[in-house]
Amino acid sequence: MNDTDFIPETPDTAALKRDFSKLRSNLDAVKDKLGTNAHDILDRVSDFIDSSHLGGRIDNIEDELTRLGGKIKDSSRDATARVESEISAKPLASIAIAFGVGLLAASLLRRRTTVDKPVIK
Repeated sequence: MNDTDFIPETPDTAALKRDFSKLRSNLDAVKDKLGTNAHDILDRVSDFIDSSHLGGRIDNIEDELTRLGGKIKDSSRDATARVESEISAKPLASIAIAFGVGLLAASLLRRRTTVDKPVIK
């Protein structure tokens, strides 16, 4: 059963049925063409990636990032060890420095909050 079989047959409806049928076939052709074009585009992108060796380049970048991440981790571990040894060697000076930094931070934060508050008259 066709979508248009329930419409009574008149000269106008016959023309509408023909037009509808043409439209449906045109839409099917467009759908097929779009599907073909999509496959062509995917093939071209895949060929470009293969020909430009992007996959290898991406692998190289990943390896470099992994290597740099390891260096950063090692550097931070070394810095932490140096700070710990300095604190162990000079505990009173470390406490005094930490206290001074805390006072400075509190002073800056206090100023910022008083400047940010609107003055109410």
